[in-house]
Amino acid sequence: MATTSQIRKIHTLKSILGLEDDLYRDMLYSFGVCTSKDLTFTEAAVLLDILETKAVERNLWKKEQKKYEDMKNRSGKMATPPQLRMIKGLWRDICYFDNDEFATKSLRKFLKAKFKVDDIRFLTKAKANKVIQAIKGIKKNLKKSAAAL
Repeated sequence: MATTSQIRKIHTLKSILGLEDDLYRDMLYSFGVCTSKDLTFTEAAVLLDILETKAVERNLWKKEQKKYEDMKNRSGKMATPPQLRMIKGLWRDICYFDNDEFATKSLRKFLKAKFKVDDIRFLTKAKANKVIQAIKGIKKNLKKSAAAL
């Protein structure tokens, strides 16, 4: 589920870009939703990236540095910034509280219990791939459970 801050930022960028409502709705339909509130955390991040890129191209917006970008020059064995962002996004999709602090704590607890790692920043590339697959499996099971109801 998209966070409140993501939804606000989407609407801010929509206004800054002067997007017509029809075009904005078409963008949302491409994600299979009618409103930005129905986007997943990951889908909202993708939409934000698209809108930010357009705004930066038109010199209407200064793009923020992506999360974990400061870690891109680490050892080649450590997880990459895109992997870390993917893990965070997938975790937010399955997290049942729309609260950043709760999501961070629950992800750390999951990593410690299943992968013996204290924080997302300490993951190797190999473990990051395993974490991504594990979270995707959880997400798939949640969808099955929801469909069964």
